[in-house]
Amino acid sequence: MKTPNPDVLTETYNLLTDGKGLHHKMPTIAEFMSIYKEREKHFIRRQNLQISEEFPSTIKPDPIHVRNIIKNLTSGTRVNTNLCSFPHDFREKGQKGKITRDEQGRDWVQYF
Repeated sequence: MKTPNPDVLTETYNLLTDGKGLHHKMPTIAEFMSIYKEREKHFIRRQNLQISEEFPSTIKPDPIHVRNIIKNLTSGTRVNTNLCSFPHDFREKGQKGKITRDEQGRDWVQYF
């Protein structure tokens, strides 16, 4: 173990001392490592599930809309974004930011 996770290490220790290990005697290093690695996989899986619940994945973009966006960007035509030229503060999914427009008409998004 390079740097063991203290939560997983405690969980493994508790599992072995409660008698829920493979044997009722002192485990070998290999047995301890196999139980630790199994607990670590469960721990990582729980973390990933928790992260995916907090930050749901975005919807995949539609290829037709992507083509239209690329076409508008390469043609140089100005797309109406319904934003005025004044700075706009926003808060979305726990992130704060500001949208501004420069002299060339480009919109800039800054996250704090």
